[in-house]
Amino acid sequence: MLVATNRNIDESNFSNGVGDEDGFGEQVNPKGPNELRLAHVTRTANKWTLKLVDEPAGMTRDTMPSRFEFQKLAKRCLAKKTNCVFYVHGYNKPFPETLEQAWLIQERYAVEVVLFSWPSNTGGPPPVEYRDARRIAQASFGAFDSLLEKFATYLREWQSPMDEDALIKCGVTTNLMTHSLGNYLFEHYVLSTEYQAETRIFTNVVLSQADVNSVEHSKWVDKIVAGQRMIVTINENDKILGWSETLNPPRLGKTLANLVSANATYFDFTNGKGVGNKHQLWGEVKNEVVKNFFDAVLNGKRGDDVSGFTYDSRLNAFRIN
Repeated sequence: MLVATNRNIDESNFSNGVGDEDGFGEQVNPKGPNELRLAHVTRTANKWTLKLVDEPAGMTRDTMPSRFEFQKLAKRCLAKKTNCVFYVHGYNKPFPETLEQAWLIQERYAVEVVLFSWPSNTGGPPPVEYRDARRIAQASFGAFDSLLEKFATYLREWQSPMDEDALIKCGVTTNLMTHSLGNYLFEHYVLSTEYQAETRIFTNVVLSQADVNSVEHSKWVDKIVAGQRMIVTINENDKILGWSETLNPPRLGKTLANLVSANATYFDFTNGKGVGNKHQLWGEVKNEVVKNFFDAVLNGKRGDDVSGFTYDSRLNAFRIN
């Protein structure tokens, strides 16, 4: 699994570029929030191994490590006919837990995951830490922008003289899922002048249990350019977003009000068997309809083609049966 992060590096954890799940910390890279490092992650039993991607001295465009890593990723997906998911996690996630989440997505849905891990677990009382995490999320969108720009650039370079849709024509898609407070990071990216529709490379863009304001969310969601589909998930009983609402207005991932974006398709999981107050629908819920939904959308397919949903025109949402 490939990890891109703007977290600080614990150099003492690495020997010849190899370390474990404690190799990245809970603060922003000392060079700034836009500083990205890449690492390969493998898991054997319950043991994680991290291998930093080498950064040669005096890097040029031709020696950028991301160039080789993203082209190898594309070739690997093509050879295995495996779809790719860029995953952005939420609040209060130490680095090892972000690895666990990304690995679960990769294994459960048979996709190749690229994890963007940002420092969302800085410590302190929950309300203070939450506000700190929001500030860091807002400051981290530049690193995420750089990640997407590099991926798109090197993908086009590798595909040349093939056409830009070569992977899709071979049955391989790239998709994005931003989860919880990761959507706050994404919102500020989309609203910034840095956003130049880089997300067009993703067949599906999934806003999973978004910890952002529901009111007027269409002002930024309508700006998102997806290759095919924009998807929003909702659970009215979400316990994590319920806590967030003690500090914030109603959350997009927790309310069936204001579902007015012309760009998004909304899916309500509230009454699904086993959903309850779960926040991580794609990982915590044991329900075949839920699993089939995420299997579809993370592999570039339509969520509304999944059996088990009924469209409610009053709410403008597909509701789980």
